Amino acid sequence: MYREDGISRDDHGKDGTGMTGPQVRTGAERNGTILLVEDSDVVREVIARMLENGGFDVHKASGGEKALSLLRSGDVPFDLLLIDVVMPEMSGVELADRVASEHPETRILFMTGHSDDMVSGKGMLGGNREYIGKPFSQGEILEKVRVILSR
Repeated sequence: MYREDGISRDDHGKDGTGMTGPQVRTGAERNGTILLVEDSDVVREVIARMLENGGFDVHKASGGEKALSLLRSGDVPFDLLLIDVVMPEMSGVELADRVASEHPETRILFMTGHSDDMVSGKGMLGGNREYIGKPFSQGEILEKVRVILSR
């Protein structure tokens, strides 16, 4: 579950993952580069920390226009876009559609607080798109991201 303070520590100094602190990797040990698009500042920071603890380089955007700007700059090749479905101004689905037309090779994973039935039954994401339900644990998001990147 998300907490304002990120992953809280227990009385023994361990966080919710069983690690004693961030396991930040550098250089060749990094697992990939992710563009995280989430409109909530608190949620964006918590998810970024989870991914960074898993060895990913994370770039953050608060919405669709900022994400498109980062993609179009070409400064960073992103391995994955992790996009919130419901955002003001530009939905995650609209962003993904625009990214797919400009960068068809880019892998996308949606995040949503909607139930599985609502997402799949109403075709909310359009097509056969990957998603993870919120809230999720660090282990769950890292596993999902690694599976997608391994394809």
